[in-house]
Amino acid sequence: MKRNIYILNEVEMKRKGNLLSINGVKIPISAVNNVFVFSNASITKSARNLLLRNKRAIFYLNSRYELIGILTGSFFNNYVNRRIKQYENKNSLEIAKIIVKQKLMAIENIFKIEVPKKNFDEIKSYQELLGVEGVGSSLMFKAFRNEIEKLGIKEFKKREYRPVRDRVNSLLSFLYILYYAFVYSELVAFGFDPYVGFLHRKKGNHAVLCSDVMEEARVHLTFLAVKILREIYPNGFDEIYLNKDYRKRVILMFDEFLLNYENNILKKLITLF
Repeated sequence: MKRNIYILNEVEMKRKGNLLSINGVKIPISAVNNVFVFSNASITKSARNLLLRNKRAIFYLNSRYELIGILTGSFFNNYVNRRIKQYENKNSLEIAKIIVKQKLMAIENIFKIEVPKKNFDEIKSYQELLGVEGVGSSLMFKAFRNEIEKLGIKEFKKREYRPVRDRVNSLLSFLYILYYAFVYSELVAFGFDPYVGFLHRKKGNHAVLCSDVMEEARVHLTFLAVKILREIYPNGFDEIYLNKDYRKRVILMFDEFLLNYENNILKKLITLF
């Protein structure tokens, strides 16, 4: 099973044949999925080439958990017909309905709450569909708040990320951006254009298809945050951000999540295109 590499300290990554060497620790490229860099790590040109030639991506994030850059290989030479179908698609609203349905089902199953039922056949616009999704998200975060208040955590009032104002939102942003980066590489590997979405609309440099595919996963990640907070709150934070020691623990839990979670929205997109 391939695993991600998360670089949190100022280390040096070199190439040794078909191995990556990180401060002397050797890892076969066959065991590596992608690389996430949170620090001023040094990655030699030969190490980058080894990763890119083997279709591994390098994601650069800053201390505020913002994705600031992605380095990928020449993935777009594969699955050209899939991207053509994606660009020519005339059923974006219907695909967007599938995305929202999957998210609402996940909310009910994971948080054990009832989401108001809606006849999706009657939805004729994105605005109406986004309203349905918004109601589901509000109920999810209300259930999330109830769960963490059982742990004595009172600081979370609502989901806020521009800017992050509290430790709980900071953790949620960290988990979401890790998965956003992961699913970016998955979409490109399967031949999709991550910047052409169905539910979300393009804004700036945002890869909107990643946000589409994340909608179901976001529910699971939010519930994962409850488990993490049970273990690390409040000692795992320096002010509002995770400290380095506890960040390692959170990454291990996130990586375990990746090993056990299969994204149903991505599976449906692969089938459709």
